[in-house]
Amino acid sequence: MKSSANMRKRLTFSIILVALILPLLSYIEKPSVAFAGRFVDNGDGTITDTDRQLMWQKGDNGNEVTFEHAQGYCRNLRLGGHADWRLPKPDELDTAVAVELMMPVHSRAAYARLDLYWSSDPTVLLPFNYHPSRGSEVSRVYPAQKDDRAYVRAVRSTALGLHAPPNGS
Repeated sequence: MKSSANMRKRLTFSIILVALILPLLSYIEKPSVAFAGRFVDNGDGTITDTDRQLMWQKGDNGNEVTFEHAQGYCRNLRLGGHADWRLPKPDELDTAVAVELMMPVHSRAAYARLDLYWSSDPTVLLPFNYHPSRGSEVSRVYPAQKDDRAYVRAVRSTALGLHAPPNGS
């Protein structure tokens, strides 16, 4: 009789615990419904943002470089059959883009929460590889100095008439 009562108490406790935890799980790493379908992985190292008509490089250049090297990287990039890559404008990065294009943080520093990337403006760096739902808000842009070094993630327009044809066309 005593073990049956203990079993009921444990079962009741377990059910209550599950009932409390399940709603919390819906907040973990779940993409917003508003962004569903906005981003298309093209399977060729690129992701298309259908809302903004932009195609982003899925990865990055792999190391920190100067602004001049970043521009050269974009000019020489041949990816997804396209050669019209450029540095992103500061206003082309929003939270949805930052989350969709997230990679592991390059920095090995324990405190690092993001990596900085070149924008088309040599005085502005853009944050990537942060998770906006964790910790304090991350600034949308960061100031850059002449000799700063940052990563490169290229972008191109997919809007009709605003981009060069694919390589070989």
